[in-house]
Amino acid sequence: MTLRTKLIIVFAALAFVPLIALSVIEYCAGTGAVESLLREHASERASHMARDVEHVLSVHKSRLLELAKSQPLREYARDSRAAATDGQGAGGANPPGHNVPEAVAALFSAYANSNGEYLQAVTCLNPAGRPLFRLNRSDSGQGFTVQTDFVSNQVHYDEHVWSASAATALRSKVSEESYGAALRVTAPVFDPLPEGESAAPVTAAVVAEVMLGDVLREADETEEPEGAADATATAASSSSHPSRRQMIVLDNASDTIVYHTNRALSHQAASTVMPYFADLAARMKAGESGFGFYEASEGGQRLAAFRQADGLGLSLAASEDYAAPVAPVRRAFYFGLMLALAAGLTGLALLLVTAGRETHDIEAVARGASAIAAGNLDQRIEVSATGETRDLAESFNQMSDRLRDLIAREAESRQFQSFLRISAMVSHDLKNAIAGLSMLVTNMERQFHREEFRADAIESLREATEKLKRTVARLSEPARSLSGEYRIAARPTDLVPIISRVLATNAEPSRPLYDIEVHLPDKLVATVEPDRIENVIENLVINALEAMGAKGGCLTVEAGTLDGDLVFLSVSDTGVGMNEEFVRTRLFRPFSTTKNKGIGLGLFTCREIVESHGGRLEVDSRAGAGTRFRVVLPSRLFNSGERRERPVKATAAARNALPGAPE
Repeated sequence: MTLRTKLIIVFAALAFVPLIALSVIEYCAGTGAVESLLREHASERASHMARDVEHVLSVHKSRLLELAKSQPLREYARDSRAAATDGQGAGGANPPGHNVPEAVAALFSAYANSNGEYLQAVTCLNPAGRPLFRLNRSDSGQGFTVQTDFVSNQVHYDEHVWSASAATALRSKVSEESYGAALRVTAPVFDPLPEGESAAPVTAAVVAEVMLGDVLREADETEEPEGAADATATAASSSSHPSRRQMIVLDNASDTIVYHTNRALSHQAASTVMPYFADLAARMKAGESGFGFYEASEGGQRLAAFRQADGLGLSLAASEDYAAPVAPVRRAFYFGLMLALAAGLTGLALLLVTAGRETHDIEAVARGASAIAAGNLDQRIEVSATGETRDLAESFNQMSDRLRDLIAREAESRQFQSFLRISAMVSHDLKNAIAGLSMLVTNMERQFHREEFRADAIESLREATEKLKRTVARLSEPARSLSGEYRIAARPTDLVPIISRVLATNAEPSRPLYDIEVHLPDKLVATVEPDRIENVIENLVINALEAMGAKGGCLTVEAGTLDGDLVFLSVSDTGVGMNEEFVRTRLFRPFSTTKNKGIGLGLFTCREIVESHGGRLEVDSRAGAGTRFRVVLPSRLFNSGERRERPVKATAAARNALPGAPE
């Protein structure tokens, strides 16, 4: 992933996402506020309309009860009942109805005129449910006329009125008439009680037909509650456009729209003319109150607050246009979102330009660093003068300058260091040779009188002389002095005579002080350069004797074969041993030693020689338990690319543990 891609991802996560999230939060808050205000406004409208309707019906109810309680009407009802009992009015006619007393007519006229705005008719019924007389609204809509002749005696009213025991007004269900929705209110007319009687029979009933549609329309057209229309500019805008605010009244007992602000939809089946309102209509007819959204036929979402009209079997819904008030909020959201995106893209562009400049400088530094790493120390890194990578480029340039100086000084001192290393290695070999000669001289003082000793001594002196010659010759051939720098010529060699010779020269003279255990096979052939391997064995034996010191100990030398055409020889002592940290970090490093004397090149040289022969030098040491070195060498020459298996187990002699160590 490139730096540019990473910057885009980070910038999007830290800039675009928060800006978009903030815009969405503000949009949700704005729409939530608009919805809350519209809900409050619609709910207030629905409640206001319900209160207006209830007020109008309450006025009609109280006035109708006053009419039913009037003394002239009660007397008229009593006389009409008495006349019917005496056989007058046979065949359904009711002669008293043709002679309505002026006092009764005046009462009905006063009632009709005072309630004429919503009253369609008022009828007086006898106990048989037949009309005595009726006041009808005239065809012109102005005033009322008295009707005493009836084609039909059927009048809709609440029959529970005949069992009433107290003056009360009963409301019947809403019905659809030719003039629209009608609500009938029925009040009982009681017989005037003679003195001493406690209960009076119902002698008549008064039925008022209220034009409920006009009541609803008047309530819908009245001004809204104070404060509701001015709650917000949004609500005011909604109330000032009739098409944006609607009132819907449904009959809970049927699918009829009792009233709709759009009069063309009134008195029709809601499921037919308003299928989009079906969900809310079902909730309303189920007696619920609450809020809901629906998609209007003319398009746009609307919010409706609905409630029940107590005692009427109706449910009212005040509908508000939701799309129009939310439109400014949505436009503000889109504008803010575009503004945020524009600002973000501008910031991202500036960031990418700056990052591009820095990326160019970083790439220049990377190319220069790669060239320096490849060895081109003359490479110079050039970056922009104002870039943040200027200090880094200068640091690389200073580093390359210092590397050139260090390499120059290293070249000057390399020859001197090589000479010192060769000198130290030769000095180590001379030390070993002198140590052998010193022990030989010491033994000559005690054993020179023996003929066989003198012969061995002469042979040892000859070998020591040859070794010293070879050591001095190495000074003139420094390439051969470093075993790792020159591949020696190996040949099959029996190691047993070499090991025996080294022990005879360096260990046998010290036998009174040290116990020497030797476990060698009759023959052990390895492909080595004899002189070099003899130096390795000699160095390991002398180191073992020096590690045990004057306290004495046991020197164990073993040899044998391993799986995979390999042979081994090991030298063990019971000296002080070495800790794990020293073995891991310092043992085979040049000039590292635990002895008071010496320069620390013996084991380093031994490992170099063994590895140049294709073998390895292993060590097993424990502090206070002694040390064992094991040299593993090939018994034959291996072809190029041939796999050499690493042995897992040694011979029985090689598996012996260190003295004092657990099995």
